[in-house]
Amino acid sequence: MTAGAAQAVPALRPGACQLWWASAGDAHPRLRELLDEGGRARADRLRQPAARALHLTAHALARTVAAAQLGTPAATLSLAAVCKRCGGPHGKPQPPLPLRLSWSHSGDRVVVALSLGTEIGVDVERIAPFAPETAGRVLCAPERTVLAALPAVRRPEGFARYWTRKEALLKATGDGLTVPPELLHVTAPDAPPRLLSWSGPERPRLPLHLYDLDAGPGHLATLAAFGAPVRLTQHDGSALLAAIGASTSGPETSCHPALTAAERPLAS
Repeated sequence: MTAGAAQAVPALRPGACQLWWASAGDAHPRLRELLDEGGRARADRLRQPAARALHLTAHALARTVAAAQLGTPAATLSLAAVCKRCGGPHGKPQPPLPLRLSWSHSGDRVVVALSLGTEIGVDVERIAPFAPETAGRVLCAPERTVLAALPAVRRPEGFARYWTRKEALLKATGDGLTVPPELLHVTAPDAPPRLLSWSGPERPRLPLHLYDLDAGPGHLATLAAFGAPVRLTQHDGSALLAAIGASTSGPETSCHPALTAAERPLAS
């Protein structure tokens, strides 16, 4: 284990949410060994090098930080995905309880969120040219009015802010895009993040909390917590992945932090 990796993943505490940031440039071949068979197969199906780099970085980082908390090898970590609507093998990845996990990648940025007990959802988006047709499909009428009132130069960022808030909320509840995003009404891009209304019969009964995040130049990100607020801590996923790549003893020995069994959310 390298010295950097040994101290890079702190013990996760109740009520906290760790946010791990990395980029596509952090991808390197040794990270492939941290993925399970399905993750490697999905990476092989991606034809664009940039898409493969984002996939590899996001999945390796998510498995590394979750496995470190559980004291298990990253490649053997169980991340079951079960759809909350049909029970099929798809949907939000779920590590062993009480650990909760969400990740996202877009443009050059990767973010992984980790909590204990509280369901979370995180979304990062590259600020892309404004597409009125997309905004018309996913924003509700009040949001479209606010966006139209912005100067044209601010609409790409305004739309990205709306979208990251909605996507984070739908990830946190486990609904994903089975719930049309236009049913959610969130605050204006310049206002503190908050869910104003959720139309339709499936509105969540528990409160939803939103946190806008600093994702770096050209990107926006939001975290949602379902049921209880969380305390956010920021962490350097790039350094963690670099330490894994620099290790001479192999990824599986470099990805475990110095957590005793008593410090782990689940004792081994």
